[in-house]
Amino acid sequence: MPEKWVSVIIPVYNAVDFLDECLESVVQQTIGIDRIEVVAVDDGSTDGSGELLDRWAAKHPQILVLHQENSGAPGGPRNRAIDVATGEFLFFADPDDYLGTEAFERMLAAARRDDSDVVLGRIRGVGRTAAAGPFKRNVERGDIYSTKAVWSLTAHKLFRRSLVAEHGLRFAEGVRLAEEQIFIVPAYFAAKAISVVADYDCYYLMMREGFPHLTQQGPDPEVFYGGIRKVLEKVVENTEPGAQRNSLLLRWGQVEILGKFGRNFPRWPEKQQKAYVRLASELLHDFIPEEVLAPLSPLDQARGQLLRSGQMDELIALARFEHSDWADLTDVAWLPDNRRFTASLRTRLRADGRPAKLECHFVLRRVGDGHEIVVPAGEPGGEDTELTFETVFDVRHLGAEVRRPGAWKILLRLSYGEQSRDFPVRFPGTKLPAGARGRRKFFSGVRPMLVWLSRDKESQAEVIVTNWRGVAGMVKRRVRKRLAR
Repeated sequence: MPEKWVSVIIPVYNAVDFLDECLESVVQQTIGIDRIEVVAVDDGSTDGSGELLDRWAAKHPQILVLHQENSGAPGGPRNRAIDVATGEFLFFADPDDYLGTEAFERMLAAARRDDSDVVLGRIRGVGRTAAAGPFKRNVERGDIYSTKAVWSLTAHKLFRRSLVAEHGLRFAEGVRLAEEQIFIVPAYFAAKAISVVADYDCYYLMMREGFPHLTQQGPDPEVFYGGIRKVLEKVVENTEPGAQRNSLLLRWGQVEILGKFGRNFPRWPEKQQKAYVRLASELLHDFIPEEVLAPLSPLDQARGQLLRSGQMDELIALARFEHSDWADLTDVAWLPDNRRFTASLRTRLRADGRPAKLECHFVLRRVGDGHEIVVPAGEPGGEDTELTFETVFDVRHLGAEVRRPGAWKILLRLSYGEQSRDFPVRFPGTKLPAGARGRRKFFSGVRPMLVWLSRDKESQAEVIVTNWRGVAGMVKRRVRKRLAR
């Protein structure tokens, strides 16, 4: 029997709807199934996945199936498969994904050309995101720095089995997220060379409806950050202080630490929020110097400062600020001079969680060329459930621009330090508020002007301005309509 070039390790739990596609992509590899060994571990499936694996093994002697009671996470099944695998290289696949037909041909060619211990083949996300940074170009005989490998820490890679055996590399068991990192990061450091295949989709990372993707689930903070701490200890152990170490630490600072305090953070139970803040703060103090986060946006840097000082309420407010996406004009009324109108806005931001550094402005942005005029905003107010704004729009703020006809979108601009976000202002419902209807005439010098409020197809509020030529055109159209009758 030919020597096995690759052992494909697949932990399987309740994936019966997708297993055929995964296994078929392995059997159809261009290097030939006789060069491949599949070690599939049925982790106590209850949907018939184990029986399906047995049927595949009956047809293909290259497939070895191991059955065990459910372990709750993929790390244990992967470790059991490592113990029995015999291939020159190991490749870790998940049962709901599949491989490109030439994947092993291309990755093995890179490994043998470069004498590499690890090969990263381009991963294509389907319905979900996949790391892109390491796959911008092919890399021959790279290392953990030149390949940017730490930005791809999923297990779906080619590893020389002798490297895994020599260093006793194993996955974390019982951990439902980031369990790969304690295996992969030491492998990157130990590899005599790392190759990247960036010109072919080697692996398809799938989003499957109804399938419990671990990356979509909130991990226990003690277990999750305990694992991340071990990985960061490996990074520090294998590097010297300075720019190279910082380039690696940035990945964990941005993704595993700051990245946990975004959109979903305000929705978590308070106990979970406190645990995440405490543990993330400890990691920042112990491993991530302030200069590591310098390349990030001002908003992320602000989040890092809040984490270091444990300001949970402000972190919640910042997350809400970052991900609020609308503001409604709930009351509009023109003043008697017909040049100003009052506006009341309601937002999704909680008034009791308003960031202390929040600054507020209104922006009129002209449709077409994007020219902007900033309009003063009043102090925000509101009850606990919503942050509200009241202000007076004066069309004279448009200055000389008012002499050019056009439409101006109304935006609410919220700024936090150097970071700002613009929120479209909408008219809720199907009709304009009564106070917003009708056209108002005023004079710019001696020139007559018309201004009115409108809404676009997405209900976004607009200020429409037309000059004396536009007024004359409107009069002509009305006269023509009357004559046509």
